[in-house]
Amino acid sequence: MDKTYCRGCKAEEEMHRPIGQHWWARYDVYGIFTGIYCDECYNSDDSSKYPYRKDSYQHLLEHGEHIWPEEERY
Repeated sequence: MDKTYCRGCKAEEEMHRPIGQHWWARYDVYGIFTGIYCDECYNSDDSSKYPYRKDSYQHLLEHGEHIWPEEERY
């Protein structure tokens, strides 16, 4: 069985699925793959363990530009 490693603490985990579907696979708010990080490193406040921001948006329409005029949105 192949192994994968956390990029923060180098913890080892077996690979059971494609890398993008691994339970340690992390993505930013835009869906861009940031790497394999264990839960401990991902949830820590130490930027040396997980150097990416963990922003999340509640709804796409609350942030950014709208493609429809305001009267057509609601």
